[in-house]
Amino acid sequence: MNVLQSLKSLSSYPIPTATVEDVAEGVGLKIDSEMSMELRNGKEYKRAKAGVFLFLSEAPNVTQGGISYSFSESERKRFRDRANNILCELGESSDDAALPEFGYKGEDL
Repeated sequence: MNVLQSLKSLSSYPIPTATVEDVAEGVGLKIDSEMSMELRNGKEYKRAKAGVFLFLSEAPNVTQGGISYSFSESERKRFRDRANNILCELGESSDDAALPEFGYKGEDL
């Protein structure tokens, strides 16, 4: 499994590949790098996970391939909390994390 696959597997929501690329590259990861325990436990990967969770906290509700993906406000709060917990563990906050601005760019819509 590589970084792209690992980050996309954090949710069944159809996270656009471009979003994962932006998040990963924004924290210094190459999306085609093979996952290892060292990489998984590294600061960059943890920041990328936080970035994906922040994206999910703001992701639009979509229907793709006949399947609807939607999040309640409590689910969105849990994603924000997970992101903030990861960043707090790293001594950062979502305010000072160098994560890209998110916008949905559908792949298959």
